[in-house]
Amino acid sequence: MRISFVSFPSGVVALCLLAALSLVGPSLAGQPQAGRPYAYLFPAAMSNLAERLQREGVEVLELREDIDLDVTVYDIEQVVREADDGGRGGVTFETRSEQQSKRFEAGTMLVKAGREPNETVRRFLEPDGRKGRRTQRLLGRPTAGQAYPVYQLGAYVPLTLGQARPLEHKREFDKPITFETVYGPQKRANFNGSPVGGLTWLSDGEHYLQRRDGKLYKVHAVSGRSTLFVDPNALAAGLRRLPAMRPKDIEAISKQTWLTMSPDHSAVLIDYEDDLYYCTLDGSMAVRLTSTPGREEESTFDPQGRFVAFVKEGNLYVVDVATQTERALTTDGGGLIRNGLADWVYFEEVLNRRSKMFWWSPDSSAIAFLRTDDAPVPEFTLTNDASRSDRVEQTRYPRAGEPNPTVKLGIVSTAGGAARWVDLQEYTEGSYLIMNAGWMPDSERIYFFVQDRAQTWLDIDTASRRGGEPRRLLRETTPAWVEPPAGIEFLADGDLLFTSEHTGWKHLYLYDKNGRHKRALTEGQWEVRDIQLVDREGGWVYFTGTRDSHIAENLYRVPLAGGDVQRLTESAGQHRVDISPNGKYFIDTWSNASTPTKVALRTADGATVRMLDTNPVHERHEYRFGACEQFQIPMSDGFLIEASLVKPADFNECRKYPVWFTTYAGPHMPSISDSWQGGRTWDHMLAGMGMLVFRCDPRSASGKGACSAWTAYRQLGVQELKDIEEAIEWLKKQPYVDGDRIGMSGHSYGGFMTAYALTHSKLFAGGIAGAPPTDWHFYDTIYTERFMDTPQNNPEGYAKTSVVKAAKDLHGKLLIIHGGIDDNVHLQNAFSLMDALQRADKPFQVMVYPQSRHGIGGMHYNRLMVDFIRDVLQLSEN
Repeated sequence: MRISFVSFPSGVVALCLLAALSLVGPSLAGQPQAGRPYAYLFPAAMSNLAERLQREGVEVLELREDIDLDVTVYDIEQVVREADDGGRGGVTFETRSEQQSKRFEAGTMLVKAGREPNETVRRFLEPDGRKGRRTQRLLGRPTAGQAYPVYQLGAYVPLTLGQARPLEHKREFDKPITFETVYGPQKRANFNGSPVGGLTWLSDGEHYLQRRDGKLYKVHAVSGRSTLFVDPNALAAGLRRLPAMRPKDIEAISKQTWLTMSPDHSAVLIDYEDDLYYCTLDGSMAVRLTSTPGREEESTFDPQGRFVAFVKEGNLYVVDVATQTERALTTDGGGLIRNGLADWVYFEEVLNRRSKMFWWSPDSSAIAFLRTDDAPVPEFTLTNDASRSDRVEQTRYPRAGEPNPTVKLGIVSTAGGAARWVDLQEYTEGSYLIMNAGWMPDSERIYFFVQDRAQTWLDIDTASRRGGEPRRLLRETTPAWVEPPAGIEFLADGDLLFTSEHTGWKHLYLYDKNGRHKRALTEGQWEVRDIQLVDREGGWVYFTGTRDSHIAENLYRVPLAGGDVQRLTESAGQHRVDISPNGKYFIDTWSNASTPTKVALRTADGATVRMLDTNPVHERHEYRFGACEQFQIPMSDGFLIEASLVKPADFNECRKYPVWFTTYAGPHMPSISDSWQGGRTWDHMLAGMGMLVFRCDPRSASGKGACSAWTAYRQLGVQELKDIEEAIEWLKKQPYVDGDRIGMSGHSYGGFMTAYALTHSKLFAGGIAGAPPTDWHFYDTIYTERFMDTPQNNPEGYAKTSVVKAAKDLHGKLLIIHGGIDDNVHLQNAFSLMDALQRADKPFQVMVYPQSRHGIGGMHYNRLMVDFIRDVLQLSEN
């Protein structure tokens, strides 16, 4: 049996809410007895009261969001002073209660009343009863005319909560960050906290959906007030009408918060045992949409929610929700032919690890799709020799210089009929790539991006929905490769807005409907990263970029008519934003090198509305962190390399420390950022062993414009190593660095850089090459040829960058790690290097993980790396 929920379709709000595990609001089962409140709230300033309650064994929670709540407020009308038999003074309060709506700030303390009476809670938090002097002090000595400082929440409300800061005497401070801290099942620390995530805006722009306490709620953005959006009982009642669903599965499905919803958020689409089901949220309608053999993939609602399109056995289908009529839109798929679904290389290198290759028209009348044929592509075989059945996988995988899949662009009516094909005879079959497609607003034409296989140019074309000959709007070229834009934004007057790197820096440009350049909206030696929203009515485009820091993205906006760029996120660090559909608000998730992730709601001009999660991460203060420094290293030609250095907590500048250097270094893939990164636990763990942990991005990986990345063109690894060597030489000049004990490691492209450095440089005592491409002949066409051109056109470049050919020049200790069933960077890469090293009589170490693919993990893997690092740097286990 297989139960799953269909993957998130483009243009449909899909609710992936697993990241919101911090929402620990209590269950309804914890409701107190009648007549008692659900919880008490008091200000963060009353920390002494919180500590007293904790000492008495009462659980104190901390509110992590600003939120409006309906509470009972007790106004003090009179303070009656009295003395007990011991002569000690006390008071009682005469109060009047009223219901109020109040904004409670993050940091407010909360104590749940519980189902059973608690005398300690009552004594300190209830306004009635005699209050001794100590209690008065804890309460701030309230007087007549004031409100009693403890508020009562009458009923359960889902809240973003966390444990209050633990008592000092129960905390152990100055703890080292060790292997067990990072990986141990018993002592593993969490320095990242649990920031809320998976917040999904609704179309009104005033509400979003959020997973709270295992259920899906509709939250008013400004106030934080929430109402249950998906009632599991109602959903289950609807699903029970479907005889094909087993009762126990219905219960499990109805409690899920990972849902694909119709565009109007009134219904869900469920994939159950290889068939699709539709159920309204209120349970009033539940139908089985498909009942034919085969698995439906990439199921996607149309924009109006009347149809669902999907791919089955290589063909594109559509089913009518109202009539449950299933219709095949293509019939030639299957085997090596895929309609609307990516093959391996398009999935990996074109669609950023997504499979869907079809696009609904805005009016739902047609679908544009790509058809790939893998017949020309060589087959690659992977064998899992660790399985009992010696499982064999065969994948069509085009290596550099080998044939790509042939690709066609078609349009088919939702009502059926033959597909109409765009005439691409202008381009030589097998030598072009279609990088993206989409619809123009009128649903009469499509646009698409075409590139040559080496990606030295990019055409933006349009075509009629009836197929036929396309029209080229423009062709972009650069001195190296061309990165296609994510898509095109169409304005009311027909103008086109998209990003381009043709100047060497990615910026925003406006073109008219005929492809003529009108103006640049941004410019300068910084990058626009992503368009977030185009406010056509207000005349703004919102985007993330690096204008103020190359290592920290911020949110900006610029007038569509041209004008000054405005920064909207003021806090230092890396910002990830989600703007409401109406452009009034945005959710800002940010962190920096010294601050764990926080989440806030802000207005379109950047003003803070309320905190959504302060994510305090109290645990991190118990550990001993060394200094984490971020800085720039000047290269001989003046280019500034971004770098970071983590030092031991007990760093002594009079000592000499070995260095471990970690890198990725792939083009356009910066690793240095002003962000929390989970507290950099790996780096601090290594530093705690008595080393410096160094990172830097060579210029091609720096994120400082395409012009910097182009230095890697046709010679991957060459300029990167020059930059790395200069950075290491700079580091060696620091008085606290032991230049004879420097090692490095990296995975994937970082594994290539490590192996390349150890065979082309003598600066490193050793290195760990994880899943390395060791010769670019072995890697896939689209990635490799973008940066290297084809082997036929650039044989010298392929020879110069081959680690295999340089095996005889290995310097230092080398550990090769690879997954036995890696379907991305094949084990062939490791075996070829191993063979060359053996032929050259060079010692090395190797570890193959038979059941791992490109990503490798686990305790054995982590210990292996730590032990090897210790060996290379000649460090004792103490």
